[in-house]
Amino acid sequence: MLTYAHAGAELLTQALSASTSLACTSGTGLLPVCHAAVSTWQRLENRDGVPSALGIKSVRELARTMVTVIQAGAGASRWCETAITSAAAAGTFLQLFPTATFLCHHRSLRGVIAEGLRAYPWGLGGSPFWSYSGAHPGNNVATIAAYWAACTESLLEFQARHPQSCLRIRREDIIAAPDRAIGDVYLHLGLDTRDLAVMHQPREQSPTVSETSPDPQVPADQIPPWLLSKINDMHTRLGYPACVEDLLI
Repeated sequence: MLTYAHAGAELLTQALSASTSLACTSGTGLLPVCHAAVSTWQRLENRDGVPSALGIKSVRELARTMVTVIQAGAGASRWCETAITSAAAAGTFLQLFPTATFLCHHRSLRGVIAEGLRAYPWGLGGSPFWSYSGAHPGNNVATIAAYWAACTESLLEFQARHPQSCLRIRREDIIAAPDRAIGDVYLHLGLDTRDLAVMHQPREQSPTVSETSPDPQVPADQIPPWLLSKINDMHTRLGYPACVEDLLI
């Protein structure tokens, strides 16, 4: 699953973990490692573009060995990783494993801003958003909005380049209709939907699919017009209301 910080992907990760055939991990760094290894092979062979057959075979075996260890530890036949990584790293992994499926997990701007402000109430220093603060000094709303726009654009572009390998998922759909949304993911991945019975166990034993606290109001006028226009476009592409101002005030 490809996503970004504060997108709320833990809901889907927990649901996927209910599958007895999946070994679910998060943030192992395996995709970036594969990308770095392929890049090293390209430098060694002094070539650009598609890696050599030898390079691909070498890195593929490296990845398979690590995934086998993960699967053996979980007693599962398949592996699922929740990854916050670059589209380039995901693309490299797809070159190594062309049959891989990517779940592109999205969240609306409002949700990301709300969670970001709750997580860092005293400032964004040291947060995933901080590298976007230079263009918006002292403006936490615009900083988080710029982060969301960059991450969302990267995910949308990756899916556009690899439509047969990707499934788009919105956190809001999981919250609104968890059985339907998660069931659709299970069917897409060929998982046994009977494993979803765990979702109906008592709340303390199963993944939660509800908001823990209401989203705070956010002044939309703190987002620069050029950035707001870009956000509106991506909201439309994702099926969210296009007028972000209405969502944030």
